[in-house]
Amino acid sequence: MWSVPTFIEALEELADAKPEPVISISPSELDRLGRRFGDRARQMGRWNVGTDGSLDIPIAVVREAASDLGGRTLHDALREIKAESFSEFLESAAAVLLIDRIRDAYVRHVREIMDRYQGTTTPAEASQLRDQLVRQLFGQ
Repeated sequence: MWSVPTFIEALEELADAKPEPVISISPSELDRLGRRFGDRARQMGRWNVGTDGSLDIPIAVVREAASDLGGRTLHDALREIKAESFSEFLESAAAVLLIDRIRDAYVRHVREIMDRYQGTTTPAEASQLRDQLVRQLFGQ
């Protein structure tokens, strides 16, 4: 039988919550993507410009964008992102579409957290959401 957690159990769950899993793009890979696809590449997630130069994207954001594109376009985007030659770069419409979808999903993700933070009346939830926003925008 399913039971509703007590107040204490809910607080313990919030306290023990791990940060959401992220994909981290190395500075060198991010530079390569930036040269090929412009500034949109650095807007897909939190750019750690002040530390190691990597880019962190929540896995949920990547899943949302990939799901939105569909299998065939996602495979095309992957092929285009992996391509090294300039002639292959000219046919990168699917890759640009994927990068734009990831960037848009990331913006929605942060806005959803912000909306939940602004709408909560529970101090514990407000604290948890504030911490999540800080991690999303500024890192650990």
